[in-house]
This record gives sequence, C-alpha cells and structure tokens, in this order.
Amino acid sequence: MSLLYDALCRSEQEQKTEKPVLELAPPLVQAQATKELVPQEQAAIVWGDIVSFRPLLHEKSRVVALGEEGSLAAEKFRVLRHRIRHQREQRPLKRIVVTSAIPGEGKTMVSINLGLSLAQDTAERVLLIEGDLRKPTFANCLGMQDFPGLGEWFRSPDAATKFLHHLYPSQLWLLPAGAVPENPDGILQSARFLALYKQLAQAFDWILIDAPPLLPMADASFWSQQADGLLLVVRAGKTPRKILEKGLAVLDNPQIVGIVLNEAQGAESSYYEHYYPKGAHRRATTS
Repeated sequence: MSLLYDALCRSEQEQKTEKPVLELAPPLVQAQATKELVPQEQAAIVWGDIVSFRPLLHEKSRVVALGEEGSLAAEKFRVLRHRIRHQREQRPLKRIVVTSAIPGEGKTMVSINLGLSLAQDTAERVLLIEGDLRKPTFANCLGMQDFPGLGEWFRSPDAATKFLHHLYPSQLWLLPAGAVPENPDGILQSARFLALYKQLAQAFDWILIDAPPLLPMADASFWSQQADGLLLVVRAGKTPRKILEKGLAVLDNPQIVGIVLNEAQGAESSYYEHYYPKGAHRRATTS
C-alpha cells in the first residue's frame, strides 16, 4: 500500500508545479463523430507512473459536472453528493457500487458525474473504477481511447499506478477496464485483484464502482459483496418493476444507500428528478 500511497502523494504535490504537456491524439476520428465533439484541448501530464489527462467530451456524454457546473443538472449531483456524505457520518461508507437493473438506464453517466462532484472542492481522493469489463464505456464518455486499464494490468508485471489516470485538475482518479479481457470473472475473482482492491481502498477516501447491470450477468453481485453500499439507477418508464425486483433478488443482502430516478417525466432536470435515501426504495419502484 505504501508504494501506491506515495505515488498518489507525489502526484498531488507535483500538480502544484508546472509540468511539460504531452499531446495526445484526439479520440473518435470518424467523420460522423466530429460534429458531436465539444471543442476542448486534450493533453496529458506525466507524474511518475500516474498520467493526468483532460477529457475530450461529447455533447451526448452528459458529463454535466464538468463544463456545465452552473446547470441545474450539475446542482442535482451536488445534492446527491451531499446526501451520500451525510450518510457516511452515520455509518462506514467509502466503497459504493453504482448499478441498474438492466442496460441503458444511465448508470455510467451517474457514476462519472457523482465521482466528479465528490472530487470537487475537497482534499479527499476519489477513485472511479470501471467495473464492467465486458462492455466498457468510459472511453467513449471521456475520450480515453487506448488508455490501459484492468485488462492490461492483469497481464502486466507493472505497478498499478501505471494504469491509474488522473482527471486534471480535480481530485478524481480513474481505473478503466482497458481492453476487453477474455475472462473478466477470472480477473475480478483473482487473489491479485482482490489484493489490489484492498490497497486502493486504503489509498483513496472514496471509491465508486461503475458495475454492470444486475441482469443478466452476476458481476454486479460480486461488486456488491466488495462494497459498503449500492446506488441503484432506475430510468423512469423503462425499468419494469418485476425486473427490478428480480435484479435485487440476486444480491446477497444489498446495502442500498439510495435510488436515482433518471429521466423522470416532468422533472426539473432531464438527468434525474429525485434521490431517495436508504429505506425508500420500495416507494421508488412503485412510482
């Protein structure tokens, strides 16, 4: 743990001094995607093994906590951040799994925006792990094409810091899935990964895991067993109640910290309308 902790400390210290900027090739070079890119410089600064980068966002990425901080949607994520922090005052809460019952409900968008919100105006270190090794999406959302992640780490003898990426200039670090591995279960359930996960939990103040949907795979169940709480994303008008109940049934005593209702009709924001605290998920699923 000390090597990882020392690397993070060096990274934070060197942010205070100017470093040479290394240009990265812009992602999404397809012609049809060009109009969807928000004009923005992308660059990387190398501090030891940890690389800091500025994301290149799409208009459809919906990363409102970065670049749209004054919007109502970004304010909603700050409210969610406040309530998550408040829960930590009442019980141990560091590692949070963000998932949904089925694909397409917006869990990755919630994971990224909540991670950015937790990492704003704070000295706390926040780590966002891409826990869906079968269908990674961070690359498209943040312009992280060809960034090495868990897939490459598992096949490499290099230190874990080489696969952590710092989102400049925040307190957010990311551990992407990287290249899709042949055996995702073998990576997650390996003794080597569990040892790394333990080290990360000691080095960071918050860990968010963007996990796969509850159905049809069992990966989310694995992640829920490694976390202190679960944040469930539900898309209004899309998630059938029976499917939601079936998804929750596969979890072993899930510690639900809240439910985000995404794209509710008549909401103040198109991103989500309500945040339900722990114990209110029965009401949420019937609305």
